[in-house]
Amino acid sequence: MDNDTEIVLEVLEIFKLQTPIDVQNLELHTKNNDWQMLSKSAHKLKSSVGNLGMNQLKDWFLFIEINGKQETNLDRLNELVNLSIQGTKQLVKDIEEEILKLKGKGI
Repeated sequence: MDNDTEIVLEVLEIFKLQTPIDVQNLELHTKNNDWQMLSKSAHKLKSSVGNLGMNQLKDWFLFIEINGKQETNLDRLNELVNLSIQGTKQLVKDIEEEILKLKGKGI
C-alpha cells in the first residue's frame, strides 16, 4: 500500500464493516452444525485476516475451512472456532482504534 494512508484507511474500514458480519455467520454455522457453510465462512475470513498479516488467525481459519469441509476433527474445530472468533473480535477493536489514530493525523 506504499504507506498511502488513504488506501490503508479504506482497507481497514472495509475490514471493520464486513468482518463482524462474517463472524456472525461463523457463529451461526457452528451453532447449526452446518460444516460446509462454516468452511466457506472460514475461507473468507482466512483471506481477510491473511491480508492483514494475522498469521495465527489465518492458520486457525485454514484448519476450520479444511476440517469443516471434510467434517473431521469436530472437537478441535469447535475449539478453534471459539478462539478465532475471540481473536477476530479483538482485531476489529484494534482496527477501530487504528482508524481513529490514522484519521487523527489530518486525513
